[in-house]
Amino acid sequence: DGRGIKIEGSIGAGSGILSSQKENYGRLSLVKNDGRDINIGGTNLSAIGMGATDIISQTSVSLRESKGQIDANAADAMGFNAYGGGGKQIIIGAGATHSTITGYMSNAGSGFSAGSGFSVGSGKNMSTVLENSIILVSTMTAANAGSVYNVSAGSGFSSGSGNSQYATLKTSTGNAAGAASETAGVTTLKGAMAVMDIAETAITNLDQIRADIGSVQNQ
Repeated sequence: DGRGIKIEGSIGAGSGILSSQKENYGRLSLVKNDGRDINIGGTNLSAIGMGATDIISQTSVSLRESKGQIDANAADAMGFNAYGGGGKQIIIGAGATHSTITGYMSNAGSGFSAGSGFSVGSGKNMSTVLENSIILVSTMTAANAGSVYNVSAGSGFSSGSGNSQYATLKTSTGNAAGAASETAGVTTLKGAMAVMDIAETAITNLDQIRADIGSVQNQ
């Protein structure tokens, strides 16, 4: 319903909640129903996932996209991957400095370190769960993020280009993040919302064209 989640107080490491994630507003999706860009400004934008170092997905779509499958990167920008079931969660930055899942779990503050009840050897098999659900990317370079994002030299999103935070997901078969094309049907909430956004934009543009034609006829 648009509200965030903020947890105060502490019950220790056994909560399984990262200390850095006790205040979470999810992944915000902004929609502009015409051809103009979306310009975001202000402070503390990282709180909504749109800071200077956050990965931002963006795309422009037309009515044609509502008639079949939606490209994996367009679907990501529409918010298909903002809920469980949309491929693997990609953890980028300070929390992903370890190259292995076990190394990540042993890191203090991960929620899976010793004493949490979910550490390696606890019998909860959390390492197996995480292996199948997250990807660790320490920096947006070809060496660290090349298996997930298009950040190689010449892609336009390589390290030093200034555009790495807008890098597109790799969508080839068997890609590391599990990114896949989505259906624009109404059998899922995200699919229905995506079609509604596209249709509303098309109707708005059609009304403008009709108004322009009417104006020319009157002249």
